[in-house]
Amino acid sequence: MVQDNQNITSHHGFIYTLLTYRYFPIAVAILAIILSLPSLNAGLFIDDYHHKLLMDGSDSPIRLLKSPIDMFRFFDGDPQHTAELMDYGFPWWTYKGIKGAFWRPLASITHWLDYILWPNSPALMHAQNILWYSALIIAVTFLYRRFITTAWVASLAALLYAIDDAHGMPVGFVANRNAVMATFFGVLTIIAHDKWQRDNWLPGIIIAPLLLVVSLLSAEAGIATCVYLAAHVFFIDRSPWRRRFASMIPYVAVVVVWRFMWSYLDYGVADIGAYIDPLNEPLRYITAVKDRAPFFLLGQLALPPSDISTMIPPWYSIPIWRGALVFLVLLAVLLIPMLRRQCSTRFWAMGMLLSVLPICATFVSDRLLLFVGIGAMGLVAEFVSVVFGKIDWRPKTFFWRVPAVVLAALFIMIHLAVAPLAFTARAYSPMVPKQIADKLMIAGPLDESVENQELIIVNPPVAFVMLTSPLIWEANNYPMPRHIRVLTSSLFLPVEVHRPNVHTLIVKPGYGYYAYVLDALFRNEQHPFSVGDRVELTGMTVEIKEMTDDGRAAVAAFIFSVPLEDPSLRWLQYKNGEFLSFAPPPIGQTVILQTEKISLF
Repeated sequence: MVQDNQNITSHHGFIYTLLTYRYFPIAVAILAIILSLPSLNAGLFIDDYHHKLLMDGSDSPIRLLKSPIDMFRFFDGDPQHTAELMDYGFPWWTYKGIKGAFWRPLASITHWLDYILWPNSPALMHAQNILWYSALIIAVTFLYRRFITTAWVASLAALLYAIDDAHGMPVGFVANRNAVMATFFGVLTIIAHDKWQRDNWLPGIIIAPLLLVVSLLSAEAGIATCVYLAAHVFFIDRSPWRRRFASMIPYVAVVVVWRFMWSYLDYGVADIGAYIDPLNEPLRYITAVKDRAPFFLLGQLALPPSDISTMIPPWYSIPIWRGALVFLVLLAVLLIPMLRRQCSTRFWAMGMLLSVLPICATFVSDRLLLFVGIGAMGLVAEFVSVVFGKIDWRPKTFFWRVPAVVLAALFIMIHLAVAPLAFTARAYSPMVPKQIADKLMIAGPLDESVENQELIIVNPPVAFVMLTSPLIWEANNYPMPRHIRVLTSSLFLPVEVHRPNVHTLIVKPGYGYYAYVLDALFRNEQHPFSVGDRVELTGMTVEIKEMTDDGRAAVAAFIFSVPLEDPSLRWLQYKNGEFLSFAPPPIGQTVILQTEKISLF
């Protein structure tokens, strides 16, 4: 492990004193709380509104949830239920058999308590998130102190983790509390296991597996705990190999029982675009690891945030993916001397790399990096200490020293200067900046006449974000349309609209349909459309006219049961950052709907 660095002590006394302060775990937790305070004004977001509708007892057709201790069973795989949702705003391309049900009873209970104790105070719901995060930071600080022998390096790792901007979203998004909880109990599991194995703390035999159970029942993300337990076996534990492997038996048993119950209780994902069950779809999962892992690791260690891959068309992401690979290869080469000499470096590297694997089962987002960040920040702190400290075995060659100094300086700039500012911004607005989010949906109420109309939104920038609009209306008792139709996502590109007859519009978006990752959530590549396929909805039929080269719908005809000018239809288009009235073109005419581009970062 890293040895004490006298250079830091002699030349940076204040920094050294701060990082070795006795109450540093409390101090860094307080810092995390301060950075998180803007989230108190963040309000509710997509999944939060589903929780609110459940706890308010809403009988709305857009209510997804049924039980306060089962707040993450969003899609139950029932085609009839999905068809009802498609009549009320879910995209017409939704596959009716989609299933997305997650077993998170402990997290659900904390949300249930929110609505029992302070049902009308999102700020207090966010406060609970902040308290969970501060507890996580204290636990992580003790974890680093157990595994990194140099006190200031351990504290630096904890500081980097506490202010990591990737954590802004799980802190600022109430419904994402489950990830913070799972990580907190996962860290306690690792600490208890290490104390059991290295300090011969016998209660750890029972306490550590029980903590793993709690982590898994907070969120499926808790499975990443096992990665660090495995890394402990290989790189930290010095007992005989037979004992090391025997120590893993309780955790294997916990995971097997948990997975069995997860399936037995009908949780899981199926036929849904952004989620994959690795056991049921191994080939699709392997492809996802290849496509997603570089984005996750680049977003954790450097820039840009991994979320960018969900905000651009897939073909624009290829250069970033390639750049990520180059960066990761360079980092791996520079870490070779440390990996050879320091078991702690090997521990953090294995933990970081392998904890990426579980999260590759879903779409790329920084909110999933809590476990990855544990290894990453330990790795970054040790790398900085080696590059800038007095380490006898550090390579002295120009070809190692120069890129290592540049990279270490880049890490310091990103993780100590940029990260805390970005953390506060993302805690306040977890998805995208509020001024942009407000332009992507209709938050305000419509007039009461809409209750007797079908609302048709021709070209919203992102259909997925539009789904929040009816949730907000319902939660605030605003007038609700009879049905809601979202024809496409424009992605800020022109959309061609042609009218061949009285009842029909033919719509051709610039990128084709569901090009945006979150819009593809509702239909995966295992269930492609074909030309001539039809989707029957109440009062509207969609017919596929053309396909893209990559198997998505390119052109679709929307055939309504009444003339397009019928007063029962209310049309809206997105133009100049607003949702404005739209008049279908005359028969035989074509119009091009233009939208303005909005910078997402």
